[in-house]
Order: sequence, then C-alpha cells, then structure tokens
Amino acid sequence: MTMKLNSYSRLQGVLVIGLMAAGVSFADTIVVTYEGAGVQTPDTTAICGVADVTCDIGTETFNSYTGSWNGTADFVGTTGITGTYSGQYYLQDANAYGGAGGTGKYIDVDPGESYTLSLSVNGVPGVNYFGLWFSALDAGNLMQFYNGSTLLYSFTPADFISLVGACSGSNLYCGNPNNRSEDSGEQFAFLNFFDTTGFFTSIVFSEGGSYSGDFESDNHTVAYLNPPDPSGTDLYAPEPGGLGLFAAGGIVLALGVSRRRGGPSQIG
Repeated sequence: MTMKLNSYSRLQGVLVIGLMAAGVSFADTIVVTYEGAGVQTPDTTAICGVADVTCDIGTETFNSYTGSWNGTADFVGTTGITGTYSGQYYLQDANAYGGAGGTGKYIDVDPGESYTLSLSVNGVPGVNYFGLWFSALDAGNLMQFYNGSTLLYSFTPADFISLVGACSGSNLYCGNPNNRSEDSGEQFAFLNFFDTTGFFTSIVFSEGGSYSGDFESDNHTVAYLNPPDPSGTDLYAPEPGGLGLFAAGGIVLALGVSRRRGGPSQIG
C-alpha cells in the first residue's frame, strides 16, 4: 500500500484502512481522524471543506426524545440522508460516561447487545462520512461499517487507542471533558470516518458480551461529500489484495476489561 500524508493543523492523528470486499478486486479506502481533546460536536466547516465541495450533512443529538422513540433519526441539517436505529439500544441521560456537553441524552448499548443504524439517501449518491462523539471507551466497544451485506471495515478499541493514546499521565483524551474527575481511565474523542472511494449503508454498534462496560456515543453525524477530502489528507488507494489496518508508527495497544454502569433509562 502506498500512502502519502500531508500535515494539517486540525488533525491530531489519522488511521487509514484498506479492506477488501469479498468477491471484488478493489478496496474502499477509509480514513479515520479525531478532533482536539474536549471537542464533542462535529466541525462541519472542516468536514465540508472549501466552497467547491458538495456537502449534505446532518446530526442526530438524541436530545429531543422525552418518551419512547421509534428509532427514526433526525439528522438535523441534511436534506438527502435519512436513517433508522434498530436493535437493543437505550437512551440515557447525560452522566459520567456520555452526553455531549454534559446535558441531554446519548445512545447506549449493554454487554452482549447491539444496534444498527440503517441509512437511506434521496437525491445524493450515498453516505461517505460518519462522525460521533465516542465516549468512555472500553474493551468491548466495536463499530462495523457495511455496504449492503458486505462488511467494509471494523473499528476496535485498539484502533481508538492507537489514535489518542493510552490513559496514563496527562492524556487529555482520558476522562469526561465535562468533568475531568469523572471516568479518568477511559478515552473520550470526536471521531470522523471518511470512505474516500465508496459508500456505506449501515453501521453496527456492539458491546462484547464478555465485558462489563457499555458502548456510549452521541452526536451521530452523517454526510455526503463530493469530493470526500479528509481535511487536507492526500491518500492513494491500497493495492488490490490489500487487507489490514495501517496506523502511524504501526502501534496497536491492548485495552483491559473495564467497568460497568447503571441500568437504562429508556429502551428502544
């Protein structure tokens, strides 16, 4: 795989993932970036880029639901992308583990459970960007991106740690940024996922059944970008037959078993 990375002040780190889709001779090129420590909302100006970039972008904050929720996403801002959440999800009030800004609600899944965000488009070719405030990382958290029934790539706890670092010393990505004394042993960051050569139609969020934590996240953001330019990073597609995860320095760190939370306030 040939890769060229240009420096860009907003980006603290980049993961580039080339993963072969079954039965085809090319790979989607995936770029994963993260915002500065404490950022909990999408940087729409940077995501959408300069004026000549076509950008249809919107965010679901989960804050407007006071009772039961049918799972229909309200991606405020977008005109061509809709979404539906299905599976075993919960809406929680903001606490030590989630809730952007320390208020409102966030979406959560318990150990051994998962939920799916299914995406549809009208008037745009597809979805090639997804962002979220990924809070309180633990060893069971897993995101899987699909195009139809084809798994494009998976994002694991080790991938998260390779971006922002382990929780030791003065790492500002560790601990809830709304109250640094809370959950200081887990990572919090706003992550951006760009598919620079294709589209994805669904995302599965799951928590491994052998772990004692949950998967908390907020401010789910979707977009169609043309061109999909991950904030000034230039990439060359992986060679046919490539399979793997590439990170700066090739560092992949282990994550230990984590803690637990209280019960859900709402169930989807």
